[in-house]
Amino acid sequence: MRILVIDDDQEILEFLKIFFEHRGHEVALTSNHKEGLRQLVINPPDLILLDIMMPDKDGLVLLKEIKDIDKEVSVAMITAYKDAERVIEAFRLGAMDCLLKPFNVDYIANTVLPRVRVRSK
Repeated sequence: MRILVIDDDQEILEFLKIFFEHRGHEVALTSNHKEGLRQLVINPPDLILLDIMMPDKDGLVLLKEIKDIDKEVSVAMITAYKDAERVIEAFRLGAMDCLLKPFNVDYIANTVLPRVRVRSK
C-alpha cells in the first residue's frame, strides 16, 4: 500500500514512516500542503494521513482540495485536539477516520488499514 503522511510535526512523520515501512508499506512524507498535493498527483497514494492543524493551510481546507482532485483516495485525519466540530466537518468532507495523538497503533493496524481500498499499480 502507498501511504502519504502530511503533518508539520517531524516526530510524527518519522514515527509513522517507521510504523508503516515495518509493515511493508511504501511511505511518502511531507510537512506542507503544496508538496502533499504534488505527491497526490505524481504518485497517487492509497491512504493519506492528514493533520488537521497545519501552519501553512488548515487541514480541512486541504482535505477538500484533495477530494476535489481524487474523490476515491482514503484520507484519515490526524489531530491532537478533541474538537468534535472539526472532526464532524472532516467526515462531512470525506475523511474515513480521525486519529487522535498520541496514536493507538493497534487501531491504525487493525481498523484503519483494512478499510483502505488499495489501487492497482
